[in-house]
Amino acid sequence: MAFAGLDVGTSKSKMLVFDRDGNVLCEASRSYEETGTGGHRELNPACVLEKVKEVLREIGTRCPEPIEAMAVTSLGESVVCLDEADRPLANSMLTGDSRGIPETEEIIGKIGAQRIFEITGLPPNELYGLPKFMWLNRHTDAIRRAKAILFYEDFIGYFLTGERKVSYSSAARSMAFDIRKKEWSRELLDLAGVSPEQMSEPVAPCTVIGTIRPKLAEELHLNPELKLVVGGHDQSCAALGSGLTGPGIGECGMGTCEFMFVMLPEPQMTPYMIENDFTCIPYIIPDTYLSSLEITTCGALKNWARDTILDGVRRSCEERGQNFYECMDRAAAQVRTDVLVLPQFGSSGNPHLSMDARGTITGLTIHTAPEEIYRAILEGMAFQMYLAYERLEKLGTSLHTIAMTGGGAASELTLQIRADVFGRKVVSLESDESGAMGCMLMAATAVGAFASLHEAIRHVVRVKKEYVPDPDMHRYYMEKFQKYKALYEAMHLFQ
Repeated sequence: MAFAGLDVGTSKSKMLVFDRDGNVLCEASRSYEETGTGGHRELNPACVLEKVKEVLREIGTRCPEPIEAMAVTSLGESVVCLDEADRPLANSMLTGDSRGIPETEEIIGKIGAQRIFEITGLPPNELYGLPKFMWLNRHTDAIRRAKAILFYEDFIGYFLTGERKVSYSSAARSMAFDIRKKEWSRELLDLAGVSPEQMSEPVAPCTVIGTIRPKLAEELHLNPELKLVVGGHDQSCAALGSGLTGPGIGECGMGTCEFMFVMLPEPQMTPYMIENDFTCIPYIIPDTYLSSLEITTCGALKNWARDTILDGVRRSCEERGQNFYECMDRAAAQVRTDVLVLPQFGSSGNPHLSMDARGTITGLTIHTAPEEIYRAILEGMAFQMYLAYERLEKLGTSLHTIAMTGGGAASELTLQIRADVFGRKVVSLESDESGAMGCMLMAATAVGAFASLHEAIRHVVRVKKEYVPDPDMHRYYMEKFQKYKALYEAMHLFQ
């Protein structure tokens, strides 16, 4: 008995096949690159689909067990517009794309920020789908010609089964989904010239979408009885795969962006939340709601530093056959530095979401070492997340443990810095692929391998290592955090 999760991300698609105990039986991945300049960030849907097919074919060829069920998790906000022949009509705009800023202001002017929040659980922002739909409708014919408008989750689901169904968690990233009624808001979609019929049907977690198309099963060497189960937004699935089932535990996924989910004690849509860009969105666990904290430049910022200001170090590491990030983690492990980094390099997350922000590096001297800059980047991301969390606590949330997932969680230095800044226990998990794991949990539960998601999590999700805050470092960081906060406030007002 095998179950699979397919994670369609910003830079690659990866599929893992698990047995019922959560052991990985087979995995495959393919990378692709985003395009765009001048504030535009795009993915080519046809390229992504081709890479996904390669992943599925490799899994179908190599996996030792037939896959009984699978689910798909994907990047949020980005959509694929398909014509009557199922051909993509435009590239997909990614998180961090600056288009949609004027449209967001227009939406607020017509509907009002509080009403939008009460319908969608999202403070209005160009980050989400609706302003981008409006931009597409004004500058292209993609919306008008689209037979279907899909997120990458239901795009792949449609490709595999011919059925158009989407999870609540993906639909909720559109800023056009009524989170109480669990249906599309015609009032909001009308602003972008989109009809609910163009969107996929929103369905509950663990819903079986359908069975793989026979010709595809044969072409990709997959089980012809393979069931596709509704998946979700990548961060929601990662939270599930990290064991987030109740208050007190936060899940923080570190990839191209960084995203932390915290369970709310009850659904809330207050003006204070709008001021800080805090969300209230439906979770995969029934009748629960999450709020999110985001840094939009996590892995992207580290890669920028590696390829620009730390390029000499990168080349030196490559010449020695060493991994850049592992080298820098070792070099920066015992460093204390006055360098401060605001990580808003082109876009920013909470408490002020913006797709047109600017970052800052301060405290440099002619004696500043590369490892100081590197560590300051890791600290800056931790400080920014803590700054947002301080404000989130006023909603009645309280964490004692943070589960770190994603590529950035491979860095023990990063996880220890988080523990020291937050003054809370941080854990890594045995499975590095929590998004795919979350999909596996849903797929297995949907076909009866587990009685509930709670049972599935207890059986499968396991902690790998705990990072306990060092009291001396926590005091040090709280002093440095006050400087960070003052710098953030000054630069935010300046911009």
